[in-house]
Amino acid sequence: MTSSSKTPSIILMYHFFYPDDVVSARHFTQLAEGLYYKGWKVRVLTTNRYCRYSHKLITPKRELHNGIEIIRVYRPPFNQANNYLRVLNSIYVLVAWSIRLLTMKRSDVIVVGTDPQFAALIFPFLRLFCRGKTLVHWCFDLYPEAIVADKKGKITYLAALIAKCFMYFSYKFVDIMVDIGSCMREILKKYNNKITYSTLVPWALVEPETIELPDQDTRTNLFGSDAKLTILYSGNMGKAHEFTRLITLARHLRDCSDDIVFCFACRGNRYEELVKEINEQDTNIRFAGFAKESELSKRLGCADIHLVSLKDEWAGIVVPSKFFGSIAVGKPIIFNGPENSAIGKWIIEHNVGWVLTDNNIQKIADKLIQLKEDSEQIKQYAQKAQQVYKTHFSQKSVIQQWDTLLRGKIK
Repeated sequence: MTSSSKTPSIILMYHFFYPDDVVSARHFTQLAEGLYYKGWKVRVLTTNRYCRYSHKLITPKRELHNGIEIIRVYRPPFNQANNYLRVLNSIYVLVAWSIRLLTMKRSDVIVVGTDPQFAALIFPFLRLFCRGKTLVHWCFDLYPEAIVADKKGKITYLAALIAKCFMYFSYKFVDIMVDIGSCMREILKKYNNKITYSTLVPWALVEPETIELPDQDTRTNLFGSDAKLTILYSGNMGKAHEFTRLITLARHLRDCSDDIVFCFACRGNRYEELVKEINEQDTNIRFAGFAKESELSKRLGCADIHLVSLKDEWAGIVVPSKFFGSIAVGKPIIFNGPENSAIGKWIIEHNVGWVLTDNNIQKIADKLIQLKEDSEQIKQYAQKAQQVYKTHFSQKSVIQQWDTLLRGKIK
């Protein structure tokens, strides 16, 4: 840990934290650890439930982990798949956090994430009882925008308008708004254009130093022994993701080059819908189960190209973290999503893949057929992708940006 005459202090507030292995919990845990080793006194206010296993309790209520003080408030085992219970859970957690904060020592900085839903509603309370402190909001997704994107209808629209009024009020108390992409920032600026904005992305959980050779057993298991070019979708297939163009691309290739093989290794509430779209003629499309973290590196490394998707209406509301994980291991991207989204812009700016649209499916299919016979060009794409990640998106780079940003804003 670095030394200084005055140790800056920070409180991180997020729904899930160590030992939970859900991706966002890992990011907050690694941010906490990174700031601790840069000389911060770090406390974390979280809950005592796992994200995917709400029936399981995390103990103890208070512990010291890698220099970080973790405080867990009790949270009822509400089913997060139920929208009404999820909102009730948010209210409960924010009230519990507010009560717990009243007994905690003040901190130079407080960072609040976007889980539970509408977590930003706690900012007026933080300003009232933590005067003079720097309040930061790290936005992984946006509510109520996500609710509107997911469900249409007059009732949903009316509820969103009401919720936006509350969010508009709460955002007035934020000092620094940290987004994870340019489209998200544009949405946030409609609420409050006068505060400090910064883009700090969620880095990849797997960051190899070099591009590793593919594990042949894993490659064969996912794609078969005859595949010459392998294309992988790994991760969640949820409400924000789209797969129609990806299937169309695969079918274009099937008819002229069936040794270019796609594998969807995923889970999520659209996974069954995806499976039903595939028929017996789709011989170049395969499926695999969700990977354990211990197997993730091998799986990500065995494909030549990765797939990332995002529905147009979700641009700026979420940013698929698969993008960062893919280029971290040196994989170029086929992005099935809007060109003007953050990922679309990064791919074009850094030349780390292709943005798939209705108008260029055949063009990208032709490019993939060319790459199948050009292993040297595939290696060049891989090296470029990993170098871009290390320069712009790595954990080391982003945590350094966090440290610089926060130290410059301490009141």
